[in-house]
Amino acid sequence: MDIPEIKEKLSILSVLSHYQLHPDKNNRLNCPFHDDKSPSLQVYPETSTWTCFSSKCTAGSGDQIDFIMKRENISKHEAILKAKTMSGYVEPEKTPKQENRLSESQRSETLTKAFTHFVRSLTAKPL
Repeated sequence: MDIPEIKEKLSILSVLSHYQLHPDKNNRLNCPFHDDKSPSLQVYPETSTWTCFSSKCTAGSGDQIDFIMKRENISKHEAILKAKTMSGYVEPEKTPKQENRLSESQRSETLTKAFTHFVRSLTAKPL
């Protein structure tokens, strides 16, 4: 799953809800990134972005992944992984590497056949 797919499946409103943050009817809320007495964080559901308009705030603006990154104080990579999980994505189970490997005897047999083939081709008379 790539980043555009994550953003398509995970709206900014879903992210806010995950953190028990609920915008008012004008899609504003008190900014969780600084001490805020009146709503200064504007949410744009159409684009799944947000902006804090307070001069006290250093969070600025961003998308769903930026919000997770700043809210959890984690790296961008960690925020992408968290967003992937929040979007409902489940990693497919990986098959054990042992199932894909040849046994020692199978590998030996294959190498012997290959070696024999190459030796024969070197000693064969040219046409």
